[in-house]
Amino acid sequence: MPDSLPPPQPPNHPAATPLAALLRVPMLYKIVIANAVIVMMGTVAGTVLMRRFLILEPEQSPLGLTVLLVVAGVVITVMVNLAIVRLALMPLALLERTAARVQHGDLAARVPHSALADREMQRLAGTFNGMLDTLGSYRQRLRDVAARALNASEEERKRIARELHDDTAQTLAALLIRLRIARGRNTPEERDAVLDELRAGITEALDGVRRFARGLRPVALEELGLVPALEAHVRVLSETVGINVRLEAEPLEGVLSSSAELALYRIVQEALSNAVRHAAPSRVTVRLWREQSAVIATVEDDGRGFPVAEMMQSGNGLGLFGMQERAEYVGGHVDVRSAPGRGTCVRVAMPTAE
Repeated sequence: MPDSLPPPQPPNHPAATPLAALLRVPMLYKIVIANAVIVMMGTVAGTVLMRRFLILEPEQSPLGLTVLLVVAGVVITVMVNLAIVRLALMPLALLERTAARVQHGDLAARVPHSALADREMQRLAGTFNGMLDTLGSYRQRLRDVAARALNASEEERKRIARELHDDTAQTLAALLIRLRIARGRNTPEERDAVLDELRAGITEALDGVRRFARGLRPVALEELGLVPALEAHVRVLSETVGINVRLEAEPLEGVLSSSAELALYRIVQEALSNAVRHAAPSRVTVRLWREQSAVIATVEDDGRGFPVAEMMQSGNGLGLFGMQERAEYVGGHVDVRSAPGRGTCVRVAMPTAE
């Protein structure tokens, strides 16, 4: 086939049918054309009826009068409909212009109030503005979460640098001094005593490095799996804060992907941290089980509770928003239910690996 010829279109292609082209005509002209056709048909039918019932004289030719009435009716109808329909569709044009402004980057654009809008159009404009407000709030929360994550990362780096300098570095410096002392001892007993001190110091420094590593990455999660890692975390937390923290879990080995396991571990960790720091509970229960194609985890406490909607709208619920974002990254979902004086329940659903 020569390159100059356009490719053939299938018979049902939208551009190949006159009806498809007619349906793409703007709504304003659709209404005007429809009304003009109605007036034309009504005029022709009226003239025929007048001729039939002898309202017109027999010697008068109805053709000229019919044409005159049809042309006049169509012209008047088109003019009147253009004015009325244009006014009626003006709120829709405002909505279209606002959508175009948002598409071109004007995120503060909103549909203005129109006195010509009916109740349905006002509801549509209100829904559109509400959607833009929600998206604006969502973008602001994303910026807040990103800023909080950046600050948390910097604070974590500062903490690790401070602990390495104040703890590990100081321990290693003391070990060097003891090593010099051991070389200066004359008797084996004295050297053995100093070497024992060196051994204890090295063990202490090694424990500190392992503690840093566990804080950065849950080693138990990679080596043992999700449930044993949560068991270890719950046990340490319960012993540290003195609160009854209990874990009830089904075997879930190999059910979740590695990214979903890490996300679920961090979400449960954050929920437990929030409960301990803010809820003042007497007990916290963590439950994990498999439900169809998802793994469900709940963290429930009997603490003071809080109004979830007000917390999220006020911008103070960045921790909750962060948990939701972490779950959505791997296709999961977080639902927080709480009320003042009624405790809090955080429910997490994570899709299984298959």
